[in-house]
Amino acid sequence: GEAGGAVKYAVAAAVAWFLAVANVSALSYISVLGVTPDFVLILACCWAVIRSEEEALVVVPLCGLMRDLLGSDPAGTALLGFAPIVLLAALARTQVIDSDFPGAIAVVAGGTLIFQIVQTSVLGATGQNIDLWQVIFSVMIPAVIVNALFAPIVYLPVRWLSPPRALAMQGGRRLTATLTSKS
Repeated sequence: GEAGGAVKYAVAAAVAWFLAVANVSALSYISVLGVTPDFVLILACCWAVIRSEEEALVVVPLCGLMRDLLGSDPAGTALLGFAPIVLLAALARTQVIDSDFPGAIAVVAGGTLIFQIVQTSVLGATGQNIDLWQVIFSVMIPAVIVNALFAPIVYLPVRWLSPPRALAMQGGRRLTATLTSKS
């Protein structure tokens, strides 16, 4: 109902806020391949793939807002960089297998790459000196890999706390094997 809808968005906001605070405090000391996993972006991607598109249209911008409010990037960078996640998640729902895990990993990787491109563009537009090749090889590629590797940490709780979706909601095409033989 309506109350349940408000609660799930309040929970999403609280989790996004917690992860954003963790990202700028304790998690900033974690460095894998020279980058820190972006759990707010991972949450936005996993939520967008696992939950409904209507929820993604609320939760993804909410995650971007939380990241913007608590991060050091220019205001609106995460909101702009997270916007394509909803489209990527919609594409992931057209997958040909019953699991949404591979789609979630793909959306995390694609969403990370798009966010990194947007972030680099915004920082360049604000006058910061950007060595493009260094950013690509020292930040963008490692961030895509690290976020994809850390995605199961967020994916599993979101999946466990989500109601199962009907196959029609996940996508129309499925890989199936027939058990009957034609003789």
